[in-house]
Amino acid sequence: MKITAVVSEFNPFHKGHEYILKKARDMTGADFVIALMSGNFVQRGEPALFDMGIRTGAALLNGADAVFELPPQFSLSSAEGFAEGAVGILNKLGIDHMAFGSECGDIESLKKAAAVLSEEDDGYRTVLKEKLKEGAAFPAAREAAFFSCIKGSNDKNKEELTQILREPNNILAIEYLKALNKTGSSINPVTAVRVGSAYHDVSSSGSAYSAESIRKMIFCPDPSFNELPSIFPELEYISFALRDTGAVHRDSLTPLLLYKLLSPGLKAALRKAAVSGDLSGRIIKNRDFSGTFTEFTELIKTKNITYTAVSRHLLHLILNMDYESLPPSDICRNIDYVRLLGFRQDAGELFSGLKKHSMDMTILGNSSDIRNYLSVSGEKKGACSPHRTFLEENLRIDRIYNILRNDKKRREHPLPPEISRRIITL
Repeated sequence: MKITAVVSEFNPFHKGHEYILKKARDMTGADFVIALMSGNFVQRGEPALFDMGIRTGAALLNGADAVFELPPQFSLSSAEGFAEGAVGILNKLGIDHMAFGSECGDIESLKKAAAVLSEEDDGYRTVLKEKLKEGAAFPAAREAAFFSCIKGSNDKNKEELTQILREPNNILAIEYLKALNKTGSSINPVTAVRVGSAYHDVSSSGSAYSAESIRKMIFCPDPSFNELPSIFPELEYISFALRDTGAVHRDSLTPLLLYKLLSPGLKAALRKAAVSGDLSGRIIKNRDFSGTFTEFTELIKTKNITYTAVSRHLLHLILNMDYESLPPSDICRNIDYVRLLGFRQDAGELFSGLKKHSMDMTILGNSSDIRNYLSVSGEKKGACSPHRTFLEENLRIDRIYNILRNDKKRREHPLPPEISRRIITL
């Protein structure tokens, strides 16, 4: 049995995601394709547009046989932490192949770039630090550091490899490959050329939409629902979410941020969230700010600390995340569970295959699975074991997402516990 994994956010799910799921199956000859999907908060440092259930259903209808959650401790990390967390889970699940999109579509070039960064980490970081100190913007400093580490290559090859670092999907692909190298993984990586609009493109042409252009369309004053069929492979999931609960905007975080900024324990919370000294100082200096989450992020970003990085750190603060005592690297080594969000009923053999090949990895599906895990974890590893603490934080963070949703169900009923989440089956 061949099992291929795709790591994604599906924020929101669109035809580019449908394409990569299909390519993942075709390129690897997989019997089953699983998705490891960011939960309710995504790597851009904001809440996902739609709940995990909505995005899981769309993925299952368009190529995925099962969807698992990439926990928020990883999904809200840097590209390096995001990739290490994903690869760590897939290693323990015993996956055969890992498929991802990239702008270059050349796995060998990506491997060469990953090898440079893996082997020259100290030199790379030294040059990066020097360039940032000189005042270079982070992307320029990263390019200079990478270029300095390419030894024995002619200028043309150096430029080709450096060019790879100028595209966001290439960068994440390199981090996946670095994580695979670092862990001595047996997973075979494959890549497909990313199709459609550029990652950051806010325009659209025909059905070639980027996730950024879709988000812009959804949040415009009068979204054109007539255009949605060309964007979303399964319109009913997205149109239902838009009309019933609406999409969650990043600025729904504003009241939580302003409350946190005025809290007397702000300094301690920043330390707990492992926010760097410079950024922590900027946050404290501007704690009397009264604008939106987006405006505050714009205010405190610098050339060295990008908008996305600031946004992630602010979300760590808002969600009271404990990166001080539970850093992603420690979590990655110790994590022994993964949450199942949904599956296709005709993929029953997949789970017997995962059970056979996974390494001490517990698949948590319904509430009974979660309660049993927490109970056993407490008895065998202690009530304050990192395993138990990690899952409890995972559940707490996912539950906070429901506070941000402006839907009728939340107004009419108590906030549902995350442990009661229904598994999506098709």
